[in-house]
Amino acid sequence: MRTDTQPTISTSRPPSTTHNRPSKSWFGRGFGIAVVGLIAGLAIGITSYQDSQQQVDTFARLSVPGTVTVDVDQPGQQVIYYEGNGNVGIDDLGIDALVVDIVDPAGAAVASTPYQGELIYETTELTLGRAIATFYAARVGAYEIEVSGIDTGQVTVGESYARLALPGVLAGLAIAGLSLVGGLVLWLVSALRR
Repeated sequence: MRTDTQPTISTSRPPSTTHNRPSKSWFGRGFGIAVVGLIAGLAIGITSYQDSQQQVDTFARLSVPGTVTVDVDQPGQQVIYYEGNGNVGIDDLGIDALVVDIVDPAGAAVASTPYQGELIYETTELTLGRAIATFYAARVGAYEIEVSGIDTGQVTVGESYARLALPGVLAGLAIAGLSLVGGLVLWLVSALRR
């Protein structure tokens, strides 16, 4: 008995020796992510910083010596700042000689403590301010603050400038940094796979 065998023909392609390369558009996407994120992050950080400067301009101010009434909307830590043109160094101006008396809405004396650390800000009019003391406002209402001891500069009272400025500035820096890293990683992966 005779059997005819036909040769088997393979229809599959031979294995490719070329790599599956990403298109050049991935380089552009990595660059785009880095640039857009950098611009967005810087815009958020700068806007937040400028907003915090404008907030400082709303703080209660008094010329030294003098008295000011500070309206506290919610209980919390308040910071007393000394403002002056040029150097706002405590030793240079004798700020340690400042006497600060605080009376709460009920007429009771409130203790202030020297500010721990260094906190300096700049107003929109380019006046420098330095945190010199803090006090805890336990009640909502009008606090009477009297400052004496030196006869130059002015004193402002308000929230912590760091609490006003840092969250937005740090968020902007984080967005800018992460987008730069993400864009660079995408660009490098595309380059290495080519």
